Amino acid sequence: MRPQRWRTLGAATAAVAALTITACSAPDESGSDSDSASVPTAEAGAYPVTIDHVFGKTTIDSQRKRVAAMGVGDADNLLALGVKPVTIATFADPDATSSPWNADLIGDTSPTVLPNTSSEFGGQIAKALSTNPDLITAVGAVPTREQYDTLAKTTPTILRPTGATAWETPWDVQVTEIGKAVGLPKAAEAKVAETKKYLTDVQNQHPQFAGKTGVVVTGAPNGGVSIYSEGDGRGQTLTGYGLKFPEQLRSAITNGFYGELAAESLNRLDSADVVVAVDWAGSNDKLRADPAFQRTAAAREGRVVYLDQEVGSAMSVPTVLTIPWVGSRAVGPIADAIK
Repeated sequence: MRPQRWRTLGAATAAVAALTITACSAPDESGSDSDSASVPTAEAGAYPVTIDHVFGKTTIDSQRKRVAAMGVGDADNLLALGVKPVTIATFADPDATSSPWNADLIGDTSPTVLPNTSSEFGGQIAKALSTNPDLITAVGAVPTREQYDTLAKTTPTILRPTGATAWETPWDVQVTEIGKAVGLPKAAEAKVAETKKYLTDVQNQHPQFAGKTGVVVTGAPNGGVSIYSEGDGRGQTLTGYGLKFPEQLRSAITNGFYGELAAESLNRLDSADVVVAVDWAGSNDKLRADPAFQRTAAAREGRVVYLDQEVGSAMSVPTVLTIPWVGSRAVGPIADAIK
């Protein structure tokens, strides 16, 4: 569930999300406030614990006090469990320590910012290690084996579970694994249950979603759109609301969790009951002004929902914090679009 980006048609050009977020605190690049890190007392019987992940097993024999979050979304999960990490891998504004959905939990602490770990993971390793962590979470990241080995030589490091596809690890799996690593498995289970109840409530309050299909897109500069699978964070969000990915669009997913529709193929979007367009650098304004996009039945019939870049970025990384925050901004417009 890699953070928001678009790709031009015919080229694999990734763009990491960078948006202006209100109410953000200034980042601490030095890690000088590292003493602000804290971890709640571990649950009885939580240790020792062995975490199976894509590059092997990591055994943690006792509670850790300085946790470095290197995966996008990892800090959200830690914060939700009461853990204040020494680093945070930002995925909305790369220069801000906090986002609207986690600012209250970060409080006045100043974790070291690791910007763009989704595309520049290796470049952030030295900064993360400089905070003297005794546990590193990179569950929401895709490091190479060499990068993992560099981290693991000095600090116990956990990654996405064995068998999990890069950028498509379900949100509940991520918080569950992180909860085990920090000695709070029951607290993690409670957060999963709470979030699943929220999604169940969304479905119960909007019975019109049952049996309907939805797809998330981002406008591309050449008139086409990027389209995201149900495994991507954006697609997982719609699935959580009870919507299904349109089978007619499955062949458009050609690169794992995303695909592309050229301008001449935009009418394929009409197979979806709702099209959710998430903004990237003004792409939604261009879609609104694009005659080809506006000629689609989805646009003509009011079945397109336009969400701003901040919401789209949060949507791309579902966590126990972003899911309700996004829902409060996305569910209503989606319900209005599904007659």
